[in-house]
Amino acid sequence: MNKKETEASINLSKLIGKDLITVGCVPLVLAICILASALGVVLITHQSRQLISQQEQLLSQRDQLDIEWRNQLLEENALAEHSRIERLAEQELKMERPTTTNEVVIK
Repeated sequence: MNKKETEASINLSKLIGKDLITVGCVPLVLAICILASALGVVLITHQSRQLISQQEQLLSQRDQLDIEWRNQLLEENALAEHSRIERLAEQELKMERPTTTNEVVIK
């Protein structure tokens, strides 16, 4: 590039800048609004994707907790079964059913 071409490109950029400031104020404002809008779209899209990912993680965690809760209910029902309690009372605590002679009626 020679000196004339360099001066011409500098003069051209100065001319474009001057033209945008003086004559093209409306297009400049519109261009800035378009860029701001585009950046807003990018930001909102990014946040939406993060929230969707977080929602999927929370749904997965909810499913795991639901499975654990159901297992706890099954275990509780198994431990509270009447026949199991009776068997434990007889074996570990050496308890036995009272006979009619051992029964005492309180009035």
